[in-house]
Amino acid sequence: AFRAGYEMGSRLSIHGTSDQIAVKLTHKGPTAGIQYSWGDTPPKKVRNPNPNPSDWHVDWVPFYLWFSGLSGNVGAAGQVAPVSVSFSDVFQQLNIGLMTNMDVRRKRIGVVTDLIFMSLSSNQKTTPIDNTYVGFTANVKELILDPEVYVRVVDKDRGSIDAIGGGRFWHLNNSLDLFPPNNQTTITAGQTQSWIDPVLGARGRLNLNKGLFLNLNGDAGGFGVGSQVTYQIYTGIGKEFKKRYSMLVGYRYMYVDYKNGGFLYDTHMSGLQAGFNIRLK
Repeated sequence: AFRAGYEMGSRLSIHGTSDQIAVKLTHKGPTAGIQYSWGDTPPKKVRNPNPNPSDWHVDWVPFYLWFSGLSGNVGAAGQVAPVSVSFSDVFQQLNIGLMTNMDVRRKRIGVVTDLIFMSLSSNQKTTPIDNTYVGFTANVKELILDPEVYVRVVDKDRGSIDAIGGGRFWHLNNSLDLFPPNNQTTITAGQTQSWIDPVLGARGRLNLNKGLFLNLNGDAGGFGVGSQVTYQIYTGIGKEFKKRYSMLVGYRYMYVDYKNGGFLYDTHMSGLQAGFNIRLK
């Protein structure tokens, strides 16, 4: 051990005689020293191998990919086109995509937020529309923000089940280029819409051996408040690493039917989804 301090004062007094000199001394100032103790070495501090579990749980998927195809009808300013972007076209038609997910839970109550931004193009210059146009191109930019509150109704080592409720916010921009016959002037139509759909659903997780687990999520909503109807389902498999990291691969399907004036978005989106999860707490 190392010790250091300051001595306020110590006095030494020797009274002299007729043939001796008297001594009176006062000592003060900083002090320092090293101390060594012989004996048994104190036991090392050992971390508790079974610490008390925290009430907080935070999982973050910083970025995931949804290789989603798109099929259905897209309309803007009263013009409607049947779009079809297959899974094989995704890598060419997915201009840009950003997707992330955050899950924060305390005990049995949590909030999960999903954010999706995609820009898709459908080049169908040889697909006629009602004998009026010989072809078209469609561009769809969509922002989906999906915050939902959930209650963990089953929480076991083998798995968990959550009841979910919340709202799905949509912000879409549809843009169409319609090609009349005989090389007439191209007609361009564009329109932007935003709305919120109430949604209800559930999700479950089943833990397997060696860090493997299965997920199944689903919800439905709209109810005429925003869209007429919307629903989605996701199923996948994951693998945990060191109890903090996990890889997830699955399949996701989403449907929405929204109409407002000349704006139409009646589409099916489906495809493979893959992501990397970090358990922050």
